Amino acid sequence: MQNLVSIDEVFFVIHRYRNPMTSDVVFFDGPERETLLPLTYLRPIALCIVGMTTIADKWRELHGGLYSFLTPSYLADAYQTEAAPNERNNHSTYVNGACLPSKDLLAAIDALEKDQCLMFDGSIIAFKSKQQFSDYEKVKSHTQSLKKIEIEALLIQYPEDILKHAGHAYLKDYEYASKLRTSVDLDVSSRHRGNQLFIGSNVKIYDAIINSEEGPVYIDDDAEIMENAVIKGPVYIGKGTKIHVGAKIYAGCMFGPQCRIGGEVKRTTIFGYTNKAHDGYLGDSVLGRWCNLGADTNNSNMKNTYGHVSLWDESSDTFRTTDLQFLGMILGDHTMSAINTSFNTGTVIGIFCSIIDRIPPRHMPSFSWGNNQTYKIDKAIQVATAAFSRRDLKLTSGYESAIRHLAER
Repeated sequence: MQNLVSIDEVFFVIHRYRNPMTSDVVFFDGPERETLLPLTYLRPIALCIVGMTTIADKWRELHGGLYSFLTPSYLADAYQTEAAPNERNNHSTYVNGACLPSKDLLAAIDALEKDQCLMFDGSIIAFKSKQQFSDYEKVKSHTQSLKKIEIEALLIQYPEDILKHAGHAYLKDYEYASKLRTSVDLDVSSRHRGNQLFIGSNVKIYDAIINSEEGPVYIDDDAEIMENAVIKGPVYIGKGTKIHVGAKIYAGCMFGPQCRIGGEVKRTTIFGYTNKAHDGYLGDSVLGRWCNLGADTNNSNMKNTYGHVSLWDESSDTFRTTDLQFLGMILGDHTMSAINTSFNTGTVIGIFCSIIDRIPPRHMPSFSWGNNQTYKIDKAIQVATAAFSRRDLKLTSGYESAIRHLAER
């Protein structure tokens, strides 16, 4: 069996030495970590997917080099890094893991002096230091004495920001990724309209309809598009992901690796290893890894009043009004729903939840079994181990330790 983290790092390792930097990069988790919950319980912020790739991937595409993460200590063993910062006895570049890169931002970072710090709207964006820091509070304290330079930056601060910026980020991802390789030809049994289709190696597509007139479609290696599926770009189909018979995949869908997707899906990001295999509607949502939606699971993505949708905010322990009219649900990792589940607009479910009620509440805390019971940790580990095994992966001791830490809080 393969190690889960090595799968995530494959892209990173390939491009590790493409454009080596003169210093290591450390992605630090700032206050955005709390406002992005439950999506950041089991990963550093920089490993959240926005568009086709993770935030860390995007930095590597533009900058290269060696990377590590400054994230809560309970995740340290779950996400082993390539090299410790400062290993080469020079300044490390500390970058906010919630910040999407741009060429202007990279230029500003390269020009940084050791007594300077880039800021945006009160948030720390980047600085250089020979010191090593144990947590964000130490980072915050260190930067107080630095000269502040205000810049424009794009931060992923809330779960819905992943949906807001997925389209723009994906266009950049597609442009970069499609230039690295040559697309495979589409099988003659399928139809394609447009000129923005990329097909990776070992992809199976038969009797499908793909429309890339309004945005690119990238179908990654080992994916499968089954008969009578319809895909309307912009859409990303991750490595090994299967689109089931008759599926309707609308613009704005970003599916990570090894997903199983059926029914009707619109403007949704799934981090990977998640099953939405059956009929039912999923729209304007963000799902973590290892989720499973039972047959005929549906979600609402618009209020009957056409007003702005509110979401449960775990950092403030209350509902927060967004500026979005269309917003479905946020599902944490390892959460599963029973058949015929109907999610209300603006639902937030934590990690390791077993949803057994037909209409669950708009918020369920992590490790919930139904509405009033707790998901026992040993059972949760047993199910996670089985889920990993089904994808030929191994639940590492570091990942298990992180789960147990969260369950015992």
